[in-house]
Amino acid sequence: MSEKTTILIIDDEIVSRATLEALLETPDYALVLAETGIQGLEKAETLTPDLILLDVMMPGMNGFEVCRRLRAHTNPKLAHVPVMMITAWNDPTARARCLDMGANEVICKPFDRHDLHQRVSNLLQAASQ
Repeated sequence: MSEKTTILIIDDEIVSRATLEALLETPDYALVLAETGIQGLEKAETLTPDLILLDVMMPGMNGFEVCRRLRAHTNPKLAHVPVMMITAWNDPTARARCLDMGANEVICKPFDRHDLHQRVSNLLQAASQ
């Protein structure tokens, strides 16, 4: 039996976390949830997940800062964990800023279930190569 792929979901909105959890719930994934950027960084440090889904707009530490800190992390494994940023801003400037902060992928809300699965799968596959 192979080990589950760990996906860390960092989002301050309970509905968003629950939606992502429901959409990604499969026997292959271990889903871990965090409600704040700080909590997400702590869980990332403890777990070294295989993928991080990160909301952009959060109170306190926003997703841009979380991603920046992940990329600047002294732990090389954590610095290279793929990050998919999730945003309600559907404009090229927001997407560019996410990518500038070090995100591997950006998806806009509302997103299509199949698109989400494909992007998650692509990021996980690329990270394993």
